[in-house]
Amino acid sequence: MKALLSIILSFSLLGAVSPAPAEQFRVGVELQPYLPYFAVQEGEYRGYARELLDAFAASQGHQFIYVALPVKRLLSNFLAGALDFKFPDNPQWKAEHKQGQRIYYSQPVLPYTDGVLVLPRHLGQGQQRIKVLGTQLGFTPSPYLAPIESGAMSLTQSNRIDSLLRMAISGRVDAVYLNPLVARHALIAAGLPGDALLFDPELAHVDDHYHLSSLRHPEVIAAFDAFLREQPALLHRLKGKYALE
Repeated sequence: MKALLSIILSFSLLGAVSPAPAEQFRVGVELQPYLPYFAVQEGEYRGYARELLDAFAASQGHQFIYVALPVKRLLSNFLAGALDFKFPDNPQWKAEHKQGQRIYYSQPVLPYTDGVLVLPRHLGQGQQRIKVLGTQLGFTPSPYLAPIESGAMSLTQSNRIDSLLRMAISGRVDAVYLNPLVARHALIAAGLPGDALLFDPELAHVDDHYHLSSLRHPEVIAAFDAFLREQPALLHRLKGKYALE
C-alpha cells in the first residue's frame, strides 16, 4: 500500500446546501486498519468516519480530499499546515508536539476506550503478570509508559492488528493494548472467536473521545458541531450500522 493515498470524493447534493461557497479541503486520516471506526481498503477510505464526514461535507456543499498517512507522519503534516483537517484527533494526543499551535477541536464525535486485552483465563490477574505488552505501531500506551521506561515491561509493536492478536493468543506477548471494539472486529475478520481476547477493565485504560481538528478553519469546525447537534437520527443510524452504540 502506498504511504500516501489521496481519495477524492465528489458528492451529489441531496438536500439544502449552505449559502457559503463550496470549498475543497484536505482531510488527513490514519493509514491503518481500524474498523469499525475507519480504514483504507483498496485505496478507499471506509468505515464510520467516512460516512459521517461524507454526510457533513455534502450538507455544506464541500468536497473532501482524504489524505491517508501513517500516524506519525499524519501529525507532522497536519502541524506543518499541509492538511486542512485531521481525524481522528484529541487535545491530549502528542500534546508536547502541539505546543505553540492554535488548534481548533470539534465537539466529541465518538467515545473510545483504549485498554489491555488478555486471554480469558488471565482476566483479573493484574498488571504484574504483563512483562511483554503489544500495541499497534505509532500508538502510545500512555498508562504503561512508566513500567516500560523503567524496564519492568517491554513493548512490542506491529502495524498489523491481526498479528498482534495472534501473538497474544499464542503467548508471544502477555497482553495487547488496543481499542476493544477494534480488536473484536479484527478477531472476527481473521476467522477467530470474537472473545478469544477480552478487555480487562481492572487494568489501567483510557476513556476519551475522538474529535475533528483544524489549524485554520474554525468556521468549518463550528459548522461540524452544529451538524452533530442537528443530526441525532443520522448519528444513531451510523452507530448502529457499525456496532458503535
